[in-house]
Amino acid sequence: MAEITAQMVQNLRAKTDLAMMDCKKALVESNGDEAKALELLRKKFADKMSDRADKEAANGRIGVYADDKAAAMSEMRCETDFVGGNDTFKALADTVAQVCARTGVLDVEQLKGSKGSDGRVVQDMLVDAFGKLKENIGIKRLTRIEGAGACYVHHNGKVGAIIACDKSPGEAGRQICMHIASTMNIAGLTREDVDPAQVAEAKTKAAGEAKGKPPQILEKIVAGKMDRWYGERVLLEQPFVMDDKKTIQQFAKENGFVIKAYAKFEVGGLK
Repeated sequence: MAEITAQMVQNLRAKTDLAMMDCKKALVESNGDEAKALELLRKKFADKMSDRADKEAANGRIGVYADDKAAAMSEMRCETDFVGGNDTFKALADTVAQVCARTGVLDVEQLKGSKGSDGRVVQDMLVDAFGKLKENIGIKRLTRIEGAGACYVHHNGKVGAIIACDKSPGEAGRQICMHIASTMNIAGLTREDVDPAQVAEAKTKAAGEAKGKPPQILEKIVAGKMDRWYGERVLLEQPFVMDDKKTIQQFAKENGFVIKAYAKFEVGGLK
């Protein structure tokens, strides 16, 4: 039997962030082989994770990642708000988004077999995090958009946004993501992205409100009402929350980039 030294236990704990006793037991069982000890710990916690899978995971956090090629988001679920705000869970959510951005994999089960930058597959990341958090945790959904990206997560971790642009948007891109995260009523990036049925309904309403006006004026009144209607719902036409004298499109142009796509996640959202 190999001697299990305090340094061996500390080394394993540094890699797993698990309790000293769990690390020592695993090293004893593996006769001091660190790699086997890691396997034992993962099997142990994977079994416990399966046992806890029926626990409701109604809380969670949005993870985000962006680089010059893509931006991605993950919605991660857990049982309690306490774990939702835990640093380990925060890091896991962002790492899952990073793997999604870099691999392009959007299927949750397929992503679990994808490797992160540290060489671990996502499933092992989930098991390792469970070992520390002891709650039912999992990936609810993923999204990814291609292009030079920016991202933002609200301070409560429950709302996040990403954009993809023709050039790196820098801090200005993050500020636009803040706008998206804080805005409830966004129907699309441009007018063409808005549901035609909603547009038709709005035009009918505008025409009804202008009923009785001379024909040569009616068209202009309806057009003006529709401009205001679009301005409330189309991202590029919305007044920027940090400077409402500019639209989002104007703010982006001033900072040298064009927004190509956006996405927003909220914990518990349907999309």
